[in-house]
Amino acid sequence: MPAFEAGRSLRLGEHVMLGGTPAAHHIADVLRVRHGEQIILFHAGILYNAVVENASRSGLAVSVESIRQLPFSARPVTLLQAIIRPALLGDVVHVCTPLGVHRFVLYAAERSQPWNVAGRLERLSQVALSAAEQAETGDVPMIELAPGLQSALSCVGPVGSLIMMSPRAPSTMMGLARDGALALDDSVAVAVGPEGGFSGPEEALLIERGALPVRLSTGILRSELAGFAAILMVRELQAKP
Repeated sequence: MPAFEAGRSLRLGEHVMLGGTPAAHHIADVLRVRHGEQIILFHAGILYNAVVENASRSGLAVSVESIRQLPFSARPVTLLQAIIRPALLGDVVHVCTPLGVHRFVLYAAERSQPWNVAGRLERLSQVALSAAEQAETGDVPMIELAPGLQSALSCVGPVGSLIMMSPRAPSTMMGLARDGALALDDSVAVAVGPEGGFSGPEEALLIERGALPVRLSTGILRSELAGFAAILMVRELQAKP
């Protein structure tokens, strides 16, 4: 069963009335959950195991039985994704959200096509919510729009590690992590360019901001796949004992 966004932080033992929310409708009318059954709620990186007390037309009443914080929340990952075809951005959000991406910053790179993304932010947010519920990530990522890479970097602010995906990078992520040059025990931001790649000035800006150029041993991936592959690698490396 998927998890559902609670909309706020909850307390152990708290009795919660979900009311006529879409989540309550889905739990009661679609999944047909009844009294005594268990469901999972989440908010801001925390999962709440709850039991249904009442499911009726007036709403869904549950009580919180246990609380657990997911490891993703302690090491947030931000994806700086260059603007590509809007439908493909939906794919990026859909596949990267289950990896615990805390934030998507979509920016107009120098080689991005002039796609209208501003009008699709609400739709992308719905994709993020659905993906987070299905994957039980414990968090619905924020999705922001920046006019350029410099603005995107300003939005992100300081992070533990800034990674620039580049097929021309001298080292792989695995190699840098093995050599101790790439620390992944804190917040991480991954920057992905458009189909044409980063421009020279954009690469220089990233290097100036402390980014480590990284390539994948699998070869050159399309822009909508590069972020997923990189973040999957980050999460797998973070999970190593």
